[in-house]
Amino acid sequence: MSERGKKWAKLALQLLVSGALVVFVLRQIDIEQVRALHLRPEGLPWLLGAFVLFNLSKIASALRLNVYQRHVGIILAEGENLKLYYAGMFLNQFLPGGIGGDGYKILVLHRRLAAPVKTLIGITLADRVSGLTILLLLLCGLTPMLPLPWPLGAAWALSLSGAAALVLAFILGHRLLLKVKSNARMASLFAYGMAVQLSQLVCMAMLLAWLHAPAQDGLAYLAVFLVSSVAAVVPLSFGGLGAREITFFYCLSLMNLEPTHGVLASSAFFLVTLISSLLGAFFLKNFPPRRVQGE
Repeated sequence: MSERGKKWAKLALQLLVSGALVVFVLRQIDIEQVRALHLRPEGLPWLLGAFVLFNLSKIASALRLNVYQRHVGIILAEGENLKLYYAGMFLNQFLPGGIGGDGYKILVLHRRLAAPVKTLIGITLADRVSGLTILLLLLCGLTPMLPLPWPLGAAWALSLSGAAALVLAFILGHRLLLKVKSNARMASLFAYGMAVQLSQLVCMAMLLAWLHAPAQDGLAYLAVFLVSSVAAVVPLSFGGLGAREITFFYCLSLMNLEPTHGVLASSAFFLVTLISSLLGAFFLKNFPPRRVQGE
């Protein structure tokens, strides 16, 4: 099978897995409760707010990536970097293969700015890992407040030790591996990473409010959302569809919480991601993946 055929086969498999997971979850939740949810027009500001917060998180993510790029000598104006980031989002969502958008950005920067491919791959991985580190740090902060069958003291001890280890890994990884010596640059990377994850948490909170989810279970929903974000990274589903839903179903069930609102909110988050990624199609023409004459 050709390389192109393998990519389309992978996409077909991802769609199949996502479809199977969604069908499985829908068969487990109370469909009558889904029908009873009143998605009234006055709830639209919550939906619009979720869309805005998600895109703010992507702007913060693009700014963080540009800090990494400038650290290795790749100078790209913030506006151009944001357009390239959204173009990559579009391709990540719709191109066969799990890293299509990242590969496209690497190709564009390599051919336009003569940036070494190895360096570009390195900062792309660093960007992803630092984002995951901040996500896990927030999860450590939420864990002691969840309805889990653990002694409260043990939960706090585990969370604090985990948080300390993550902060240490963030600092040492940047100091030793990436040679980031500037405290200001380190602080900006951490701040942008926190802005990304907090914006997405508020986005999910707005989707839950739109669906009239029980407010007293809000922290549990947000913690499971962070776990589902890790599950969505595994390239077995299409854009995380199905992976998030099944994570919400099982995690909320373990906490003896009704999973319907969480499952629907995770599907709504996928749709917000999908619609936002479509914006990147308008910027593809700005970055043809070929060497421009004179550059």
